[in-house]
Amino acid sequence: MVLAALAALAFGPPPAVAAAAAEVQPSVELGRKTYVTSCTRCHGINLVTSSSAHFDLRTFPRDDKPRFTRSVMQGVRAMPAWGSVLKPVQLESLWLYVGSVNGWPAPAGESSAGAVPGPTAQGAPAATQ
Repeated sequence: MVLAALAALAFGPPPAVAAAAAEVQPSVELGRKTYVTSCTRCHGINLVTSSSAHFDLRTFPRDDKPRFTRSVMQGVRAMPAWGSVLKPVQLESLWLYVGSVNGWPAPAGESSAGAVPGPTAQGAPAATQ
């Protein structure tokens, strides 16, 4: 045990511990994971909802991020508020994921790597950039 403590002091934390301690950055992949666990039930797989009772995110305007943020964090109509559940990085990642599925160009400074081509509101695959 003493040797392990000395090794940690000398060489720093193991890579897995260091990686976990690093700040998580918004990404399409984190957005996909957040969407699958929190949004799919109502908004469908890859944003394809089977009911008109839930907003079709394939039609969400890419220039209205404030509305998206407000709707997700505060709730709107039948949608619950997620503000006490989601971290800011998850919210930003959800926005990136919705944009990726919808074929929106990646925001400045963001890579399109990890983009998830998905169906458009008409059911055809979204164009990839």
